Amino acid sequence: MRFRFIHSIYAPLIISAGIVFLSCSGIKVEQDVKISSGDWLMAGGSPEQQHISAYTLTPPLELMWDYNLEGGVGSAGICIADAVLFVNALQGEMFTFDVSTGGKIGNIKFLGKDASTAPLVMGNDIIVAYAGDNKYSLASYNISAGQINWRKNFGYIQTSPMLMDKHIYFGNLNGSEYKVEASTGKMVWKFETKSPIHSTCALTADNVIFGNDDGIIHCLNTGDGSEKWKIDTKAPVISTPMINEGITYIGGDDSNFCAINISDGSIVWKHNLKTKIISGSALFQNEQVVMGCVDGSIYSLNKGDGSIKWKYSTRGTVSSTPVISGSFIYCTSYDSYVYCLDAYTGNMLWNRQLENKSKTTPIVWKDYLFVAADDIVYCFTNKPIIKKDN
Repeated sequence: MRFRFIHSIYAPLIISAGIVFLSCSGIKVEQDVKISSGDWLMAGGSPEQQHISAYTLTPPLELMWDYNLEGGVGSAGICIADAVLFVNALQGEMFTFDVSTGGKIGNIKFLGKDASTAPLVMGNDIIVAYAGDNKYSLASYNISAGQINWRKNFGYIQTSPMLMDKHIYFGNLNGSEYKVEASTGKMVWKFETKSPIHSTCALTADNVIFGNDDGIIHCLNTGDGSEKWKIDTKAPVISTPMINEGITYIGGDDSNFCAINISDGSIVWKHNLKTKIISGSALFQNEQVVMGCVDGSIYSLNKGDGSIKWKYSTRGTVSSTPVISGSFIYCTSYDSYVYCLDAYTGNMLWNRQLENKSKTTPIVWKDYLFVAADDIVYCFTNKPIIKKDN
């Protein structure tokens, strides 16, 4: 296993979690993980999946540290809270890192054969969903006690668990969407779509929105799981929806990116981008919707009518979701680059070649950019650093 870090010449972060335990099979911290408003606690950074960072990270950036997980990271595998980085790996592990040094705190190995989803951080309790284990697929792990709170079997899961009002929402490969209690894992309701669900849901207080492999976009009632409306796109919908001001935005394998009125399921506008869309989308200044496409394009569309504001072309498939950081957009591509674009113009301001192709949504937290390229996790910063190999 390769691990290299680079010392910063500015004062390191004070990590209130107080790391004291490291092993290959457990995670334990001395003090409580304290959640702050700028932490990235779930896929998309919020239940609405708007992919907006609370922090502005101005390029250029330099590598601070990297770590080889020896297993790939999915499209939404990274979260962060209280200077602890949480990363799910495809081989069925969750890793935790000290942000200031890149040192591994610990990892848990019971996540089946596929942990391609983002962890859900609820302070000391971390919710993880996974596939490949016939006994369990959803678990709550307490990193203060270093032990499992509960484990349940909801079939193979390849969507990220999302939190709303102390309940978790997710879909499985059997085609069922669930609502369960976060504290116990007890099922509240189950809705069957009869087709595998790869689309992580977006939430409001009253609505659960997601797509399935049959091409159906569903809107359910959060209270009882009853269906409010559905739209048949005739092609798989893997993309994650985004919600803003009563409208949900979502793309699919039919190449259409749509704005849908949540109240009645009517189409507000639809734009055919002539390429499949499997990523989610990000909201810039409540005016533009930014998404990546299978043909390597990154688009910014006018939120009101779907017209193209700008387009930037990478040289590889974009399966991750762009992230907004002030007036900057950070995004990754299968061409092995991480990019920073000007959100107003789409001009490329900075890029960095990674060692492998990247399908993982980047995360911006304080002075740091976190991204993964296959099995390597990277931390970049715009602060001065002194390189030191170990």
